[in-house]
Amino acid sequence: MSAASARIRGAVHKRRAWARARRRAVRILHDDLGLLPGQRLPDLVNAVARVRRRPVTVLRVALPPHVSGFCVRGECEDTIVVTTNTSERQGLHVLLHELYHLLCGAPPAPGPAPGTVAALVDPGALSAQLPSLPPTVVAEVLARPARPRAAAAAPAATVGRAAYGEYGGDGEHEEWAAEVFATVGLLMLSLDPARHTDPVPCPFAHRRAAV
Repeated sequence: MSAASARIRGAVHKRRAWARARRRAVRILHDDLGLLPGQRLPDLVNAVARVRRRPVTVLRVALPPHVSGFCVRGECEDTIVVTTNTSERQGLHVLLHELYHLLCGAPPAPGPAPGTVAALVDPGALSAQLPSLPPTVVAEVLARPARPRAAAAAPAATVGRAAYGEYGGDGEHEEWAAEVFATVGLLMLSLDPARHTDPVPCPFAHRRAAV
C-alpha cells in the first residue's frame, strides 16, 4: 500500500470512528440523560447525579500544570475537580470530559495503584472549597484514587487510531470517547460561551447537584 493510500484509508477510518462516537454521545445525552438541545449546565450535572444516584460536586482548584481535571467516584458522592488555570470554555470541556468518565468509565485496570487526590490538590485549597463538609469527609476525598486528565490534547493521529483499536488499549479509547462527548455536549447543549451574545452566568456557580 502506498503512503498516499495509507493516509486516505486512515482519514476514512477516523471519520467513521468520529461518526460512531458522535452518535453514541448524542444517545447518552438525549436517551440516557433525557436532555434536549439548548439545556444548560445545571440540567446536565443534575441528570448525571440522577443516573449515578448520588450528588455530584464540581470544584475549580489549582492543579499541577500537566493536569486539567479529574473525577473521584465516592461511595455516596462524586467529585469533579477542574483546574483554575484555564479559560471558561476549556473548563466546560474538561467538566464534560470528566462527566463522561463518571457515566461510562471502566474500572481501573490491574497494575500499579493509581495516584490519590492528595497528590494533585493542596488539602487546604480543597477544604476551603468544601466548607460545609466535615474534615473526615474531606480526608476521604483526598485519599481516593484520581484519574487525571492531561492538559495537552492527544495528537490527531493518535486519536484516530485509538478510535478503531489500532492504538493503545481500552483506556486510550475511553479518553478519546470522553473528548468526543465533551465536544458534542458543548455543541448540543447551551454551554459554550462563544455561542451567546448575552452575558453567561458562571458555569460553575451551581457546584453541587443533588439526586
